[in-house]
Formats: sequence, C-alpha cells, structure tokens
Amino acid sequence: MKRVQGLDIPQTLEEVCDPTRMALVVYDVQIGILKQIRNPATIGAKVSRVLEAARAAGDRTFFIRHMSLLKELMGAFCYRNCSPPCSRPRD
Repeated sequence: MKRVQGLDIPQTLEEVCDPTRMALVVYDVQIGILKQIRNPATIGAKVSRVLEAARAAGDRTFFIRHMSLLKELMGAFCYRNCSPPCSRPRD
C-alpha cells in the first residue's frame, strides 16, 4: 500500500479488495430511473444478485441517488455541487 498525503493508495487487487476498506455503492436504482432504461427487469435482477453476494460476504452497502450521500461519506465532493447540507465550509 502506498501512502500519499495521508491517504492509502492500493497497489494490488488484494489491497483494493480488502474487506475492511471495501463497500458496494448502488447508484440511482430507483423505479423512476429504471423506467428510463432498456431491460429494467434484467438490470434489477443483476443489481439484486450483486447485493446478495455483498451481503453474504459481509461487505458494507450504500444506496445513493443523484448526489445524496451521508455527510460523513461526502468528503470534499459536497463542495462541488454547491447545495446543502455542506455548501460552505464550517470553522
């Protein structure tokens, strides 16, 4: 593992897939979004299959939609969208 400016940068597949650092992010799989794509049932089934595997492995799972994330997971990204909850840095 390489360390750059206080951040760990994985160098191998094993380091990337470390269960203590890994999470599954399911992005924008809402009914309104699925209606806009071809084969929504197929996509839904594949997402379900991946979710089952992640849960069986004990991996963390996060569901996000658009730019919504828990505050503690946002990091500097929240400053890019210029909207609450953290549109301005706090002292």
